[in-house]
Parts: sequence; structure tokens; C-alpha cells
Amino acid sequence: MIPNTRATKRQECGKNYGVGVDIGGTKILICIADTHGDIVYRQKVETTSDYYKIYEYIYQSIKNASLTLEQIESIGFGVPGVTDSVMGTVIDAPAFKWKNEPFKEKMEQYFDCPVYVNNDVNCAAHGERWLGSAKNIEDFVFIAIGTGVGSAIFSNGAMVQGDQFMAGEIGYLLGDSDIPQIENNIFGEFGVFEKKTSGTALASHGVDPKVLFENFSAGEANAVSIVNRFITDLSIAIANVVSLLNPRKVIIGGGVSNSMSQVLGLIQGKVAQFTPIPVTIELSAMNEESGALGALAYAFEQVRAKEKTEPRDLVRMKPLKQVFPS
Repeated sequence: MIPNTRATKRQECGKNYGVGVDIGGTKILICIADTHGDIVYRQKVETTSDYYKIYEYIYQSIKNASLTLEQIESIGFGVPGVTDSVMGTVIDAPAFKWKNEPFKEKMEQYFDCPVYVNNDVNCAAHGERWLGSAKNIEDFVFIAIGTGVGSAIFSNGAMVQGDQFMAGEIGYLLGDSDIPQIENNIFGEFGVFEKKTSGTALASHGVDPKVLFENFSAGEANAVSIVNRFITDLSIAIANVVSLLNPRKVIIGGGVSNSMSQVLGLIQGKVAQFTPIPVTIELSAMNEESGALGALAYAFEQVRAKEKTEPRDLVRMKPLKQVFPS
């Protein structure tokens, strides 16, 4: 049985912490940090959709960080799917076969502290605004290029989520040449734009994306052709986003971005050709931690917003005997 650690009251702990959990298709990254963003513990574990197992991961991480449960102010989750962040429902997450999944409600069975959930790309954008390249910036777009392609939008200091929480689904963007493939833009599946620019699309050429970009830099003819097409497709999409939203920055993250430093200047140049509206384009410097830290930032933000409208309660973990019966 995991020991009960409720003896220490929150106000005696002196410093409050939060937990950010980035649930991916192959791994879960857990970050514990204080309200200033200083990470005190991080752990990467095998992914799961089992709520009790996720709880165990979080509990063990808190224990490994030499913290008590009462020091945890809130917990934020990033999920790879369309998420109703208001109700805490995962509308659609194909990787886990979740549809209209009451994620927040189920996780709250294990915790008394506030629990929040949002789309993983939205969370990464929150991470950039809290600790990354978008700090103190009111208008920016974060584009994640990994297995798929997605984006998150901040406008006038607030995240734009859309009527059905689907704002930023740029994987479905189209160009004239894509019209014959329009039947392939199906909700829950890879969109036409994703099929051209995602890590999955780049890997379909038989070479790891990292190697593909290295071969591009070396002047290998096939790699030059593939990457130039990628640069053009991505630049058109960014230019359209910039023309529509006028962000100060476009930040590119996700696994593929780690290999894109040699083409960033080319993308910036093409975007400047395609739209007269100025914008700064940068690669994320937060690496894989942006999602977990962003989920934590989102949770902290929601707690602060709630504190403005109602008195703050002492946040405690439910008695562990309710979770771990003797």
C-alpha cells in the first residue's frame, strides 16, 4: 500500500507546485515544477490510457520529487486529440480510441486538487508563452510538426479554440492542386496538408526526416527535391495564417522541427514573398518538455482565473485508502 502523506498541510509547505502530463501515442512525459517554471522532477514513461496507471505514474513522480501531495496545487494534462477544455471532455483522440471521453471527471476520481485537460498542441503553445519563445507576446501561432501537423493560436493574449474546439487544425488546409484529393479530408484522419508536411509524410520517402534534411544540406538531389517541396508547402500555409491572423511570431515545434534549422531561413524568405505582412518565424527551443510544461501552465492559469471569482480552498489529495483499498 502507498503510504498516506496527508499529515503536512499545504500552508506549511511554503511552496506550491504543479504537475504537467503530456500523454502521447508512445510515451507520457511528466514534469513537476513550481509556479515560476523551475522543474524539480521529470519522468518519461510508457504510454497508457488506463486512468489508474496514469495516477500511479503521477503519484510516484511526486514521491520521487520528495514532495508531499498537499504541495500539488493543480494537475494539467495534454492529450493528442480534439478536447473540450471547458467540460474536460476528449471529443476525439484516435490514438486511444477515445470519443466523448469524460477525461477530467475520471481523473478527478483520484485527486482533490484541480484537474484540467487540453489538446496537446494547445498545451505546447501555453508552454511557449510561459517559458519559451512567446513569453510576453500577445499574438502568435505555434505549429507542431511531428507524426501529424497541428497548430495553436494566441490572439490578443487569449487562446483561440473555436466553436467546437477545433481552431488550428491546419492539417486540413488545401491548395488548388489538392482539390482532386478533397475526399481525403476526413475528420479524425490525416488531412491533405498533413500528408505533405508531417514527419510521417517525410518518412514515407524511405528516409528518416533527420537524415532527409542532412542529405538536403549535402545537396543530394532526391532530398533537395523533397525538402524544397516541403519548404514551399509549409511556407504557403504559414503565409496564409499570417495574412489571416497577423501574429508577431510563428513558432515551429514538434519532432521534425529539431532538424529544420538549416531550412528556417529559406522558409522565412518564402513567407516574405507570399505575404507583405511581417512576421518572425522561429523554431521552438523547449524541445519535448513544451507539452508537459504547457499543460502545467494551462492548469496554473485556470486556477488563477478561478481564484479571481471565488475564495481559494485548501487543495488536498483524496484519502489514499479510497484509491488503494486494504
